[in-house]
Amino acid sequence: MARLRRNVAGNTLAMAAAALIPLIAAVGGAVDMSRYYMATARLQAACDAGALAARKKMGDNVWEDDDRLHGLTFFDQNYPDEMFGLENLSRNYTADSNGTVTGTATGQLPTTLMQVFDFGQLGLSVECSAEINISNTDIMFVLDVTGSMNCVANDASCVNNGEVEASGSKIDGLRTAVIAFYDAVDGATSDTAQVRYGILPYSQNINVGRDIPTSYMASSMEHQSREAIWDISYEATQISFTVDSVWNRGADEYWYYWWNPNSTPGISTFAQCEAAANNSTLGFTDDYIDDSLQDATITIVSEEISGSTRTTVLTGRGRFTKANPVAWWSPCYTDLEYYRYYADFQATVVDEVQEVRRFDRWEYKNVTRDISTLYTNNTLAFETGSNGALSTQSWDGCILEADTVAATSFDPVPSGAYDLDINLIPSTEAEKWKPQFPNITLRRRSGGSYTNATTSNHGYYDNNGNLRSVSVARPYYRCPKAAQRLTAMSRSEMQNYISEANGFTAAGSTYHDMGMIWGARYISPRGIFSASNATAPNGDAIGRHIVFMTDGMMSTSNDSLTAYGMEWWDQRISGNGNGSTSSTNHSARFQAACKQARQENISVWVVAFGTSLTQNLTDCATPGRAFHASNSTELEDKFEEIAERIAALRLTQ
Repeated sequence: MARLRRNVAGNTLAMAAAALIPLIAAVGGAVDMSRYYMATARLQAACDAGALAARKKMGDNVWEDDDRLHGLTFFDQNYPDEMFGLENLSRNYTADSNGTVTGTATGQLPTTLMQVFDFGQLGLSVECSAEINISNTDIMFVLDVTGSMNCVANDASCVNNGEVEASGSKIDGLRTAVIAFYDAVDGATSDTAQVRYGILPYSQNINVGRDIPTSYMASSMEHQSREAIWDISYEATQISFTVDSVWNRGADEYWYYWWNPNSTPGISTFAQCEAAANNSTLGFTDDYIDDSLQDATITIVSEEISGSTRTTVLTGRGRFTKANPVAWWSPCYTDLEYYRYYADFQATVVDEVQEVRRFDRWEYKNVTRDISTLYTNNTLAFETGSNGALSTQSWDGCILEADTVAATSFDPVPSGAYDLDINLIPSTEAEKWKPQFPNITLRRRSGGSYTNATTSNHGYYDNNGNLRSVSVARPYYRCPKAAQRLTAMSRSEMQNYISEANGFTAAGSTYHDMGMIWGARYISPRGIFSASNATAPNGDAIGRHIVFMTDGMMSTSNDSLTAYGMEWWDQRISGNGNGSTSSTNHSARFQAACKQARQENISVWVVAFGTSLTQNLTDCATPGRAFHASNSTELEDKFEEIAERIAALRLTQ
């Protein structure tokens, strides 16, 4: 035994055998822990996928078993049975009243080498949750409220239903869809987020005037109207007549007569008799012109009216008389000696005058009017009433657009097309917006055809010298409900705004470009509303979205009153009054406005309701965000889908 103890041959094998046990523990632990972490990560990913899928399927905050099964299906697709050898897998999803979906998954992972050390299984457990939650978001509804919205979807025979809502009308379906959209977003809004809504109803006009600062509204305007032509004269009461100078005096005529003022009380001396003669109404000692110029031929040199006083300088040749009373005592008589002559003279006449205007006729033309005082109470009086009487006109808020150019291409937008600048901040009259006065805007015809000539109610002469008659009429005009600027709105406030009883009704023609131009202006972080749009109170970024809904293609009119006037007469879009050219150019302008909105990082969502999704509408939308809804139910579904996509689906754990 002693020799064996001193013999070290073969010790390495024993030591290696002894070291094998801890080596197995180290390697086995690494392998099994690696499997554990990989299985846990995959289990977590599957849980997350199922939670997201279940929350999206849930839609609103009502949790149903179908939503749970949908989440489990996604879990199973991401974690197949027995992956990594996992046993006793259990997974489930639930949701709370706030719409947050919570998931759990557990299982047992058998070990490999660690079983040598009596570690047979590793327990796995993960949790996940998902919610729809949005941060700062601005949503601008641009809603078609043209006459066809009174009809039922897909009723091809209905044009505007007499501008009365049919039962089950598209505009009523729109109201339901807007509230569904609101509910979807409201249920996903975080407590610290700012979510604002704006609403712009549009047809052939847009009612935005009350939101435009008055400094950006014009002080004068031109529009097709009528102007009273007056016959002006003056009624005068003479204050004074002064002969300034006399020259070229002619020969004198002499005569006299005498009279006896002895009956005058108090005359007892010659001096008293002489004084009575000099004070006589016939006793002038200075030259005077006879008969108030009745015998004079006069020429007006100058005339000036200041207030109610008219001062006239005149020259002429008139008859003058000089009277020389001579008193003599017997006891009191007077000789009145007269010298009459003709002479040239200059005189100054001062009259109190009153202007007298007598209505003569109307002239129908493009009239320029001063409107600088309109914006204090939104009313002005114009001489457009019967026989030129003052007629008070009220402004309803619909506007005439800023100056533009009649172009066909808007890439880039041509210089001078101020109306297509969604960030326009006006500084000149050409850039400013103007009010509309439909009651005194007139279209005119001659011989049954439209005419752009200046005409009168007496008729007018054409280029061939022929007297032509003229007829005038007010144009078709509709002004939608006033737009709503971006603001935090409650559900009841939203319902109140879009209710029929509060004026959210349908009428008029379809001008998509006007809707998009002003929808973009209302939401842009720049432009006239930048002070309230650029930043949010919490300082976080703002997501901006335009939801543009229409039930028809562009439909323009040449003789209706729109935000661009009456096209046949004003020719602001077509350049020649051609209706087809006007419609084509309006469509091109629509695309220009859509492009500007997208360039401001505004997501443009377009929904074609009860009409085809045309290429023009598709091209307006941000890629992948154009939709078609054939009826009210589908419109509600599309609005909810847009709301859910705006409200970003996210994991919360």
